[in-house]
Amino acid sequence: MPRLTKDQTRSKLRNAVVAEAIERGFSATSVAGVVKRAKVSAGTVYVHFANKDDMLQKVFLEIKTEFHATMMGAKAEANSADMIRRMWFDMFAFVGKQPSDFLYLEYGNSARILTPAQEEQTLKMTAEISEMLQQGIKDGTLADIDVETLSLLLVAPAMQLARRAVLSNQPVSTATTELVFQRIWRAIAA
Repeated sequence: MPRLTKDQTRSKLRNAVVAEAIERGFSATSVAGVVKRAKVSAGTVYVHFANKDDMLQKVFLEIKTEFHATMMGAKAEANSADMIRRMWFDMFAFVGKQPSDFLYLEYGNSARILTPAQEEQTLKMTAEISEMLQQGIKDGTLADIDVETLSLLLVAPAMQLARRAVLSNQPVSTATTELVFQRIWRAIAA
């Protein structure tokens, strides 16, 4: 069997961390559980992570950065309506392709695993999304309601659909995705 590259091993570890945390919860996740899932030695884990907390945090930030970059692609759209639509569908495309990663983010947020410096990184990402929503309010595309409420209305359905997809091991249909967005749009459009 050919030896895995460092990147392949890291990817294997990331997948094991995500699976372990979703199945067992963040507090019950252990390095031993990750080692067993990834089928690597304990020493391999410590090549990539300092300890359990570092492992959970680094994987969280890696996924959060990927998720954020996916959503920020919507900034290229010419108008706010197209930007919001693309942001939601890009977010949902991420959820569809990586539902476990999305749940890991949700569970990680609830578990409050980040250091204050790491939390600051995620707040900057949130601020960028808020600026996009604020632009939609300013130009009259979105209802004049607070940005936190707009974010909640956009993200909560995606979280619920992601949770359902992971737990049932069934992807969400395109028709359902479109219907949910249409209903969300009715709630947030000006």
